[in-house]
Amino acid sequence: MKFVLAVWILLALFILSCGGADVSSEVSNDSDGLVVIRRGSWAVQYDPQNVSTMRPELAFASTASGELRSEVDSLNYDNALPDSLRFNMEWRIGGSSALVFSVTVPDQGNAQLLREAREVCNNAQVIRPPGLRSVFLSDRIGTEIDSDRASSAVEPPPDVNHHLMVYYQQDTTGNSLEVIDSLVVDFRESNADSMAFTFIHRDASSIISSTAGIFRRGSSPNQYICFADSNGIYTGVFRNQFHINIPYLDSRGRVSVQSRLTSAYLSGDGYYPISSAPAGYIVKMFLPDSIISWTPLEMGENQDEWFSNPGGIVGGLPMAIGNYTEKTIFPRYRMLTLTGSPISSLDSIAVERIASVLRSTLDFPSAEFAFIEIINPGGPVVTSSFGGMLFSRGSLESLVDVSSWDENFANGIIPSGCEILIEAAEGMLLQSLQLDEIVSDMLASWIPLRYYAANTEDENSISILRSAYLKYYLYNTEILGGDGRTPLVAEYALGDPMLHESPLRSFVAGGKGVIVMEYLNSLRMLNRLPHLLQDFTHASSGNFWLKISSSLRVYRGTEKYDLLRALLYQPGIPQLRVSWSEEGEFVLFDIEEIQPGLFFNLELTECRLQFADTSIVRTLTPSIQPGLLECTSTLPGYGSILAIDMNFLGEIPADFIYRRTHSGELE
Repeated sequence: MKFVLAVWILLALFILSCGGADVSSEVSNDSDGLVVIRRGSWAVQYDPQNVSTMRPELAFASTASGELRSEVDSLNYDNALPDSLRFNMEWRIGGSSALVFSVTVPDQGNAQLLREAREVCNNAQVIRPPGLRSVFLSDRIGTEIDSDRASSAVEPPPDVNHHLMVYYQQDTTGNSLEVIDSLVVDFRESNADSMAFTFIHRDASSIISSTAGIFRRGSSPNQYICFADSNGIYTGVFRNQFHINIPYLDSRGRVSVQSRLTSAYLSGDGYYPISSAPAGYIVKMFLPDSIISWTPLEMGENQDEWFSNPGGIVGGLPMAIGNYTEKTIFPRYRMLTLTGSPISSLDSIAVERIASVLRSTLDFPSAEFAFIEIINPGGPVVTSSFGGMLFSRGSLESLVDVSSWDENFANGIIPSGCEILIEAAEGMLLQSLQLDEIVSDMLASWIPLRYYAANTEDENSISILRSAYLKYYLYNTEILGGDGRTPLVAEYALGDPMLHESPLRSFVAGGKGVIVMEYLNSLRMLNRLPHLLQDFTHASSGNFWLKISSSLRVYRGTEKYDLLRALLYQPGIPQLRVSWSEEGEFVLFDIEEIQPGLFFNLELTECRLQFADTSIVRTLTPSIQPGLLECTSTLPGYGSILAIDMNFLGEIPADFIYRRTHSGELE
């Protein structure tokens, strides 16, 4: 019985965590007289020493439990007496996996043999798969990610409400725009007793008056903290005045407030205290005759009175004041232009195209979007915030011609207009109040590619953009990620909250995330994306993964469920080593995932074969040789195949490494 238990313990200890790779170890000698033992695509090199009495093994182990293997294991049989010793050397290789090299020797009191076995382990060296990415993939697993999300979701934020009064005066006093905010923060339903706010536009004319609780400067620039009083309430009044024709900048250096004699706008960034939690608003505008206002709220019974719907607003509240004419573009999409000279025809074209792409990708039932023309004497300005985009005349013209985008992306140049599209997407997505920040980053970064695809019919140029996003991700994570042997800068999964504060966030969400979106779109898994965005407009007891999978109607036990889970919850992307050879009229493919951790199991269905003067696309089917794929290659008169491409459309979120072999080498 003890023997059986010991066997089960050893099996559990060395259970494979790399997607079910080959369970046997292969041993061979190299040219330097050292021994190489392989397990799948990984290997360890060691000095054989007394090889006749040592039994080497190589296995993968899971690090999910956080327990390291002991340096020496005693192997026992039925009589419970030590019979042999196993010496272990373990390397964390990322993806919640460890590579374990073991040497087993008889335990017969031979001190020299035990010393040699220990030296073999200590001097052994890992041979990583050729072409493997250097970035260390996070060891965090799905259950740990879900647990972190669940614990953070339990804590309700304080209830934040703003009562704004906006005064606009057409005179020359120098104070043409004044904002007074009566702020109430109710902590009584939250365990917190303080809350951070951003308050950028504060100068000598600003007035802060706290009537309950305390409001004081924080440790970061433009950060302030409000503290509840003994009753769990903070209340205060904040007053700001904005002078004529002086541009006020936001935290990213963009114009966020502009006041003129004929028009004014506020983009929502820091002209009164703004929190990261959703906030309710009641707004009253005091305007001269013929001047009207806009803000993405519900209009009250009286003109220039507005109020927010349940759930509130994320971020600051954008406003525009002027003499406007309104035009409906699509249902729930409109454009307000200043009366006078007509809007630029190119701006008008760009507005309709942006609206069309948002409507076909990120639209959801409760979302609205408004394009608001503004005047900015200092030059073109585009700024987006909750539910709208404010743009000055001529500022959108770069979005009309996208003919050079593929060449720009291929050369590492971000085309003019991409940032505008990302901001517009962010303004739409902010209305999905509880949407995860990383998912929002993914979707917003995806829109420039979708905009380009909607305005060109060249599938090859679209694939160039996809490849550029993939290379952007691979290159930058390699540069920042280190040597892959230590988790100093680990790459986290898209669904992992740890990615929020990671230096790799923009590259993972804005590079890998875009290609993941393209891949899911190609599989028609985003048809219910509007339902997902609508479901995230409110808090729910359902966890992050449950809400995503149920919103998209991806159910447990299906291949799509496992695929989506892998793409969101596993760090990195599949690294696929493709060995191929020509066998008569067929091409045979041996495809192996070499990245550490679990397999992604992407389905590969097509391959492009490149000849000297042409190329053809062939469908992949299982070969009669187990574990291989094949396709037909016959194309009379064009010679032999020069190269292959498994990702010729650029839609697959994977890094391919190709190796041509000769006939029979794949068997």
